[in-house]
Amino acid sequence: MRLSKIRIAGFKSFVDPVTLDFRSNLTGILGPNGCGKSNTIDAVRWVMGETSAKNLRGSSMEDVIFNGSSSRKPVGLASVELVFDNSDGTLGGEYAQYAEISVKRQVSRDGDSRYFLNGSKCRRRDITDIFLGTGLGPRSYAIIEQGMISRLIEAKPEELRNTLEEAAGISRYKERRRETENRMAHTRENLERLTDLREEVEKQLERLDKQAKAAQRFRELREEERKLEASVLLLQWDQLKRDGEERLRDLSQRSTAYQAQIAQVRHLEAIVEALRDQYTDANETLNVVQGEYYQAGSDIACLEQSIQHQRDIQRRQQEALRNAEHSIEETLLHAEEDREKLTAAESTLADLEPREAELAEQLGMAEERLYDAEDRLNDWQEQWHTSQQRVAEPTRQAQVEKARMEQIERQLNQTSQRLERLQQEAANLSTSRFVEDVQLLEAQLAEAGETRAAAEEQFANVSSLLNQQQQEQRDVQAQLDQARSRRQSLQGRLASLETLQQSGLDKANKARGQWLKENGLASNPRLAEQLRVESGWETAVETVLGDDLDAVCLDTLPELTDFPTSGITLLENTGNQSGFNPTNLASKIHHPSTALPLLTHIHCAETLQDALAQRHTLTAGESIITRSGLWLGPNWLRSRRSADAHSGMLQRQQEIEQLRKQLSTLESTLAELQERTDTLHDSIRDREQQRQQAQAEANRLHRAEAEHRSRLHALQQRIDQLHSRRQQVEAEREELDAQRIQQEEDHLTATESRNAALAELEDAQQERDQLAAAREELQQSVAEARRTQRELQDEAQDIRLDLETNRQQRDNSQRQLERINSRLELLEQQRDTLLEHMHMQDDPAADLQTGLEAALERRAEVESRLTEARQTVHAQEADIRSHENERVQAERLAEQTRTEQETRKLEWQTVQIREQTLAEQFAKTEFDAETLHAELAESDSLHHLQQQLASVQRSIQRLGAINLAAIDEFREQSERKQYLDQQNDDLVSALETLENAIRKIDRETRARFKDTFDKVNSRLRDMFPRLFGGGECYLEMTGDDLLTTGVAIMARPPGKRISNIYLMSGGEKALTAVALVFAIFELNPAPFCMLDEVDAPLDEANVGRFCELVRHMSEQVQFVFITHNKTTMELANNLIGVTMREAGVSRLVSVDVAEAVKLANG
Repeated sequence: MRLSKIRIAGFKSFVDPVTLDFRSNLTGILGPNGCGKSNTIDAVRWVMGETSAKNLRGSSMEDVIFNGSSSRKPVGLASVELVFDNSDGTLGGEYAQYAEISVKRQVSRDGDSRYFLNGSKCRRRDITDIFLGTGLGPRSYAIIEQGMISRLIEAKPEELRNTLEEAAGISRYKERRRETENRMAHTRENLERLTDLREEVEKQLERLDKQAKAAQRFRELREEERKLEASVLLLQWDQLKRDGEERLRDLSQRSTAYQAQIAQVRHLEAIVEALRDQYTDANETLNVVQGEYYQAGSDIACLEQSIQHQRDIQRRQQEALRNAEHSIEETLLHAEEDREKLTAAESTLADLEPREAELAEQLGMAEERLYDAEDRLNDWQEQWHTSQQRVAEPTRQAQVEKARMEQIERQLNQTSQRLERLQQEAANLSTSRFVEDVQLLEAQLAEAGETRAAAEEQFANVSSLLNQQQQEQRDVQAQLDQARSRRQSLQGRLASLETLQQSGLDKANKARGQWLKENGLASNPRLAEQLRVESGWETAVETVLGDDLDAVCLDTLPELTDFPTSGITLLENTGNQSGFNPTNLASKIHHPSTALPLLTHIHCAETLQDALAQRHTLTAGESIITRSGLWLGPNWLRSRRSADAHSGMLQRQQEIEQLRKQLSTLESTLAELQERTDTLHDSIRDREQQRQQAQAEANRLHRAEAEHRSRLHALQQRIDQLHSRRQQVEAEREELDAQRIQQEEDHLTATESRNAALAELEDAQQERDQLAAAREELQQSVAEARRTQRELQDEAQDIRLDLETNRQQRDNSQRQLERINSRLELLEQQRDTLLEHMHMQDDPAADLQTGLEAALERRAEVESRLTEARQTVHAQEADIRSHENERVQAERLAEQTRTEQETRKLEWQTVQIREQTLAEQFAKTEFDAETLHAELAESDSLHHLQQQLASVQRSIQRLGAINLAAIDEFREQSERKQYLDQQNDDLVSALETLENAIRKIDRETRARFKDTFDKVNSRLRDMFPRLFGGGECYLEMTGDDLLTTGVAIMARPPGKRISNIYLMSGGEKALTAVALVFAIFELNPAPFCMLDEVDAPLDEANVGRFCELVRHMSEQVQFVFITHNKTTMELANNLIGVTMREAGVSRLVSVDVAEAVKLANG
């Protein structure tokens, strides 16, 4: 496992989100003093669970959040995320399946701290549990910062032991042991309080039953409300989808013309494709001819190789003939040797077989003598066993009676002592001293009950106020959601209209825009953007002005040296309104006066009939236009093209202005609603704290009342126990007196039985001594017979082995001779075959040479055809390029046509945006659309569902204050009651299990600690001289108990006699700390090691040794180091620079050293 990324946002000086990528095992973090380098170390420590602000160089945990600078405001949230590469499966268990592990922590200024594991929210303990035993943690040896050198070297023995425990991986055992001890303590407390808790739970169940029923009704109504809200959104969504489908069909019809031009493009593409096919055929012909050319060359090479191969075959045949003749000679020699071995084996067998029969007869007689001697010894052993039993029985009886006597004597002594103790206990069993305590506890219990009732009333009042505010918050939130939805719809409509307006004004024309920019006119408004026309006359004004709507408005015409030919109109605002007539079109313009000169000679008419009637009054240069846009002159009539790019531009501009005003008003409303929501949120939070405090006070008083009741109950039980115990003592004293009399009688009986057993034992011992005298003679007889038999068996075994060996030798020699004869026949056949083949074979080299000359002629003919095929391919390539140019021109024409249908598409997209908004709102309800459609009846209209929703909301309000936790609390308390009823026996068993677990944990802890201590000590003895160039260093235990002993570090640099480690210099302490940490890393390497200016106190020579050791260990461990030393910088494969160009804000610059070197050399 290795650290691959650190993501930081809002943490200390890293206000903007940054990512530190660690691409190699050697990464250096550089930067000037005070730029925030060490904040990266603090970020890693903090995300792994550090809770001490002092260890993060702050006074409180709020200090980790960026607190602002001269140019930046404070932020409200700090976030740090570590991303680990776990592809090697270092983290086992449930995390082994993840190739990447993400650990994240967030904190806000209100103190809310949250942890995340792979994106899922978790506890701090979950994070620390992951790193237990890996060497990582908020205060682990894997992070060595500026102040940790002295803390590690000068640490107390107990603190240094913690470091070794983490390396040994037993920190998880200590945590388990601590948890086990806590559970044992809690278990014992639970056993003492079990009775009191059951009574308290029963009272709580009665109160929670009523609250749970009301809460269940509230949940049902809330679920019905949520479903109705989803149904209303679904029907609204359906209406928009139908509207969008109609617009989509209209858009499809308008794209028909575009498809026709695309068909022309496809026709040209087909021609090009046919030419490409011809080109492919020609190219294939070229490949075939080229293949024939290559084949001809291959044939020539094969023929040349065949000639050489035939010559090699002749040499190998001659060699094989010589080998066959040599093998025949060797085989004849081996056959002679095997015949001699066969003769020797047959002679030996003839001598050994008669001796084998003789030994078999002698061995049978020896075995018969052995059987007779063993039978006599077995008879003696049976007699001896019977005698032993006769001796053992009275011995056992005597011992039993003696033990019985001793036991009775002890019982008599115990009975006397018990009678004395009972007499003393009876004198102490008095109950008069508890009367006053009972009266006092009863008074305290009554007072606690009154106080608890008042606290519950206070809790109910606060809960009621809280529910009212929560309902108000829900109402305001609903208004806020509606306003946001309205804003989103207006914004979508405004964006569509502005896009259409920009397209109509031709502001996307790059050539025109460049000319306006060069002449300082790019920011001047267009005429259409400034015109304010009387309602209903927009079409008439658009018809007259036409392209002049794109005109650029100026206060004064500039002096121009050139003017583009792309159709630009410039209008100067003269401020002259002379010639104003209420009957002409200029009277319909309210602003600006720039357009008035263009409209003063054009009269207005409501209808075409009115315009025709006034036409005879027109003078030269005058005309009449109707409200609908029909334009008449003395001798002409003109209507506007419906597909004009400026159609509806003025109406669209007015709608844009109205939408902007509506959005401005809506933003104010949203701000007010948001402010009200925030106010309610703060008030609810305060009220919730009051409710929690009231509930905590009520619970505390409940517990106090239960404690008083428990103490009173315990005292009453104590008095009852004293009465019962006094009666038991009297009964036990009478019983003990009777036992003492019986024990004295039993002691007398046991004494008599023991004396009788001792007399019987004496007679049995005399008989056993007589049998013991005959045992030695019988054992000697058996041993002699067994020795004789063994000698004969050994000799017979030797004879059998010799016989078997010679028989095998004889058989092997016979089989070897048969194999040799077969091999001779085979070798002679091979020799004859080779001779015959060599005599019959002719020389093939002459035929092959003739074929070679023919192949050379074929290759020359194919080479001529190959040249012709290449010329054909080049000609067809030129033809394809010509037709491809025609296709590109047709495609450009089709692209121009496609642009014309974008206007309709924008309108359809506006509907899509509104539809998407409703879809997102419906998705938040978490209902399935198909399922909800199926559940809605045909009569369920939108209006009907909205009425049902209002009715359900009124029902919720009538319920009043609701304790939503009552259902879960009632269920939990019921389960708790059942659990407490069964708990007593389980707790006793659990205590025994926990005690066994602690003993097991202690055994494993001792073994692991001892093994780790020895290994780290050995590595430290080796690592210290490598860093110092000599000297010695070792670890030493301060105690004998492996569970509690501390660990001290003893160091002696080369050439010095330092008795106290505190007398070492800063550089020596730093190197000693590095030696210890690296020794631990060799034993249990953590996934990474972070070093914060560890090399600062070191001289150049020590820095060199330090860097060499880091480079060596980087093969196994990932290093991230902060440094100002150039030698250490050269060690890094990847450099991350931290800068603070903006005061108080840290930024990153990353450099890959290998890539930088390549770039410099290239």
